[in-house]
Amino acid sequence: MNHPRSRAALLPLVLALSWLVGPLAGAEILTQGQAEAVRDAVAASAGSLEALKSFSTELDLPTGLSHEQSEALADELWEAYKAGVVQAASLQDGALGELPPAMAELIQQSRNGRLNIEARAMPLGDFVMPFTLIRREPSGVPEAGRPLFICTHGGGQNGNAGGPHDWNVNTREWQTQTQFAVQLYEPEGLYFVPRMADDRLGRWRHAHHQDQFEWVIRHAILFWGVDPNRVYKLGISQGGFASAILGAFMPDLFAGINPMAAGVGLGNPAENLRNLPCFTGVGENDTMFDRAPHAVAFHERLDELHAQDPGGYIHLLDLQPGRGHGIDYRPGAPWIAQYTRNPHPDTVVWTSKVQDGRRRASLYWVELNGEDLRGTIRITATLDREANRVTLTALQGAAETAGGDPTQVGEEVAEATPLTGATVSVLLNDAMLDLDRPVTVTCNGETVFTGRVERHGGTQLETLVRRGDWNYAFPVRIPVVLE
Repeated sequence: MNHPRSRAALLPLVLALSWLVGPLAGAEILTQGQAEAVRDAVAASAGSLEALKSFSTELDLPTGLSHEQSEALADELWEAYKAGVVQAASLQDGALGELPPAMAELIQQSRNGRLNIEARAMPLGDFVMPFTLIRREPSGVPEAGRPLFICTHGGGQNGNAGGPHDWNVNTREWQTQTQFAVQLYEPEGLYFVPRMADDRLGRWRHAHHQDQFEWVIRHAILFWGVDPNRVYKLGISQGGFASAILGAFMPDLFAGINPMAAGVGLGNPAENLRNLPCFTGVGENDTMFDRAPHAVAFHERLDELHAQDPGGYIHLLDLQPGRGHGIDYRPGAPWIAQYTRNPHPDTVVWTSKVQDGRRRASLYWVELNGEDLRGTIRITATLDREANRVTLTALQGAAETAGGDPTQVGEEVAEATPLTGATVSVLLNDAMLDLDRPVTVTCNGETVFTGRVERHGGTQLETLVRRGDWNYAFPVRIPVVLE
C-alpha cells in the first residue's frame, strides 16, 4: 500500500497545499470536522501526549474498525498530526530549521577550499545545544526517505569550565566529528552532529541529551524527509559510550549503532540489543577505563545471546591490532547502514532501568507503567503468528539500579521474581497478528486474556503522539495488570 506516510520528503509542500484545499481532503474514515478537531487538539497540546488526553473524549474517534478502516485511519491521523504540529510550531520553531544545501552545492560555493557549514543551536529545556547538519545525497533521496546518522563527539566533562560551551576540548572534538561527517563516513544521508549541551555536566547519557535525540528524530521524520526505520547512532570515545549506553536504553529508535574507541560494562543490558545491530571499533591497547576489555566482554555476551536466539543479536567487534585510543573510524558506518529497523519484531527483550532519572514507558510494541516501578525489570514479549498469541514474561530483578558511571557498572546478579504493582501493555496492529481472530495473551505462564479485540482510533492517535512515528500508531492495546 502506498501510504502518504512514506512520502516524507514532500512534507512541507504537501502541508502548505493542504491548508488551501482543506486539511484532509478525501478522508474516508474521519469527517472533515473530526479531522480538524484532531489537528487542533494536537496543535493546542503542542504535541504533548499528556495534554492531548484532555481532548480525548471530545474527539470521539471511531471504534470497532475493520482492518482496512484502521489502515485508512492511520493515514488520516498522521496527516492531522503533522498539520497540528506545524500549526503549533512546536517542532518547527526555528530551533532545528530546514535542510541545509547538499554537500555538492556547498563544494561549488566554496572559496579557497573552505566549506561554509552553518553552526546552528537548538533550545533544550534549560540548555542550548549547538549542532551542525551535513547533507550528503549525491544520488538522490530514497523513496522511503533519507537515512539519518546522529554523530556524538568525544571529550566529556569539565566541572571547572567557565560556562556551558567554554571547554575547548569538547569544541575541538565537535569540529572533528563534523569534519568526519563531511569527509570520512561513507554512507549517504543526513548527519546530525551535536555539541555537548554543558561542558560542566558532560556525558551524553544525561536526560537532556535523551530529550535531544528523541526531539531530533521526531523533527527529522516530520520536516527533513527522514525514514524512521533508517536512523543510526555512532560516536567516538565519550560519544561512543553514548552509542552503547543509549543504544541499550532506547534500541527501538535506531536501525544500528556504532560505538568507536569505547567499551561499556555489562551493567548496560546487552540483551536489549536483540533487534539492534551493533558494530564496535576499538583499539586492542585502549585500556583506559577498560575500554577494550569491556568491548570484548560485551561482544562475548552478544555471542552467547545470539547462540541462544539465532534470530537476533547481529553484531561485530572490530578489535584493531596495535591501536590505542586512536583507531580507523571508517568501517562502522557502512556496516550499520546496511540494516533497516524492524519496528515490530517478533521478539522484544527489555531490561528496563532508570537512566539519569528516567525510565522509558515503551519499547517497540510493549508499554510499562506503574506508580512505584523500581530497580531492574526484565520483560520479554514474543509473537506467535500461527497461534495468534503473545507470550509475556515480566520479572522483577535487582530492587535498585546499580549506581556509578554506566560505562563501568558491572553486571547485576539478583534472583528474579514475578513483577507486581505494574501494568505491562501489548500494542498490536494487523501486521503483527490477525486481529479478526481471537487473540491470546499469556504472562508468566498464565493466560491473562483471550478473545476478540477492537480496533480503536483513540488508541491509534495516543500511540502515534507518544512516539511521533507512524510505525508506532497501534489500534489495539491489551493491558496486563500485575497485582
